[in-house]
Amino acid sequence: MSDYTKHLRLIKPAGNEYYNVDHFNHNAELIDKETEDLSNKVAKIQEGATREKAGIVQLGTGEGKALEGIMLARMFGCVGYGGDIQETGVKDINYIYYDRNTRKMYKCLNQNSDVSANVANFIPLDNNSLLDRLENLFSFSNQNDINVIKFSNIVIAFGNFKNIKFNESTDISIPITFKSVSISVTPHHTGTPGNLTAMAYANGNKITIRINNHDTGLTTVSGTFIAIGIV
Repeated sequence: MSDYTKHLRLIKPAGNEYYNVDHFNHNAELIDKETEDLSNKVAKIQEGATREKAGIVQLGTGEGKALEGIMLARMFGCVGYGGDIQETGVKDINYIYYDRNTRKMYKCLNQNSDVSANVANFIPLDNNSLLDRLENLFSFSNQNDINVIKFSNIVIAFGNFKNIKFNESTDISIPITFKSVSISVTPHHTGTPGNLTAMAYANGNKITIRINNHDTGLTTVSGTFIAIGIV
């Protein structure tokens, strides 16, 4: 008794059966039909992928080519592309991830399982974020005759002080608060120079200046200060 193949249901004559032309033609028709169907499907796939249709994609950097995830990661100086941040699972250090909510690319700083761009674990590396950081890298401002130059987290503040009384501490408000700072004070006066001792230190968003008078014959003094520090 004849048997059948699993997929195409081709007739498999038993060992004791005679050759049957009808069975041969039946099998040939099934094979030909399946071959035509496969050929049409392959031809359709070979037309190439589009946004609307799946298909074969050629990797590369030219127009109409698909960019590998690893190439995207290399553009940002990362080890690999990890997909969307919203996907559950471990996020690896030095991998880049896309946040569907902020529409930004982020570099992973610490291994974590976050599903959002936690600033403790991710830093934005997309073009807009990098541009914002570059635009804010350097700034200059002037408030109340106090000049402030900011380069990244390094700040230089400088200005004048007028008629500070000797031996008394005087505060000058500045539009910045230093984490650490070095301050230099230069008193200026006319007449007999005598001896002046200048001291200064940061106090929150103020600079406290004290000028000591050693037999100058003056009661007040003016001058300049410059503070260089980190914010």
